[in-house]
Amino acid sequence: MTFNLVNPTNLEDMIWRYNPLIMDIRPREEYEKGHWPEALCFPNDEIDRWKNKIPRKRILLIYCEHGGSSMVLARTLGREGYRTYTVVGGYEAMKKVQKNYSQNY
Repeated sequence: MTFNLVNPTNLEDMIWRYNPLIMDIRPREEYEKGHWPEALCFPNDEIDRWKNKIPRKRILLIYCEHGGSSMVLARTLGREGYRTYTVVGGYEAMKKVQKNYSQNY
């Protein structure tokens, strides 16, 4: 496998430990409606514009709406030498964790 999977319940710990570049690959319109804190917008349909600008030495945490597109991109970038993670269930699963996290603290 050329990428790693992150369960949404382990997301906060993974971010705290590795300080990854958090990449939201959904369309800009979706990103603007809501995104994970500290995530940057890297629309999948604009990959040719931004691909050469991402740092090779930094861990990448990639997510999309439901997890499928981010898994494909994480695999592709992983084969190219990037250290990639993708979130199981995508942003939909992340929102549930974030909501629960903020309710508990």
